[in-house]
Amino acid sequence: MQIEQYSTEMAADVAALIEESFEEHRDSTPMTFLECTEPWTPREELLDTLTSDQVCVEASHVALEGGNPVSAALAVGSGEKCGWWRIATAPDHRRRGLARACVEAGESALRRQGAQEAVATDAVVDSRWQAAESFLEALGYELEDPEKRNITMVAPDWSPQEVELPEGFSFETLREDTLGEWIALRNEVFGSEHDTDWFRGRFMERSDYDAAGWKIIRHEGRMIGISSAVCVSGERDPEHLRGAQIEWVGVLEEFRGLHLGEKLVVACMNHAAESGFLPVLLITQPFRVPAISLYEKLGFRITAAWHSWRKELK
Repeated sequence: MQIEQYSTEMAADVAALIEESFEEHRDSTPMTFLECTEPWTPREELLDTLTSDQVCVEASHVALEGGNPVSAALAVGSGEKCGWWRIATAPDHRRRGLARACVEAGESALRRQGAQEAVATDAVVDSRWQAAESFLEALGYELEDPEKRNITMVAPDWSPQEVELPEGFSFETLREDTLGEWIALRNEVFGSEHDTDWFRGRFMERSDYDAAGWKIIRHEGRMIGISSAVCVSGERDPEHLRGAQIEWVGVLEEFRGLHLGEKLVVACMNHAAESGFLPVLLITQPFRVPAISLYEKLGFRITAAWHSWRKELK
């Protein structure tokens, strides 16, 4: 068995190794429908990264048996921004310390370059992958900022419910001519500075974009609350990557306490169920206790936490 520094000549074989290593997780509920997470990353996308200058070659190492890669720790970035991207071992070569040897070889290379710390993975670690978390902990990595990490909540089923708004309030769906107003409200509620081009690029240009899933509440003509249900049927794996993701639930502070957030979420879940897109998934953070209580009331349960790990390389 040899541990060697990664080179792009290994890209095709390493991509196949990664695909095989993550195959067992494809029956899990996705952490998100809107981005491609590890089990559903197509080989061509893995190759795009493996053959690019994103790979931190100095830190990336591969275990070879008979010239074939059986384990690998691949990093992306450079210098102190270098972080683990994929750590993978062929199922029939596990529990032999190969991934550990690859990671430690990468850590030694980073130390020689003067790096002080490294992120465990550039992509987050699914908390359901207990073997991966135990592996990182054994190597001295620590969980980063657990209260602010993302968590995925899923409602597997939903029966549409009638939604009644207080007098003076009304529902509508997003239109092109109200997008600027929507962006302004979103930025005010969430403290960000996105623009309409961001929205068009992230949502409107998706092949599955449906304005009917973007719910708005107005009060006496003023937009005061928003939410959305993005219905997804993923081409990578239509059987597993199908459902709706709740996004951007927010109400102006002066209108809170009227349960408008709950009504917005219910309206989105109604749209998802009536359109045939279940389960419904959303992403939040542990410190948002009132929001989590609301989601649990509506049938959501936490399925995974998005863990990021760090280690001092002194």
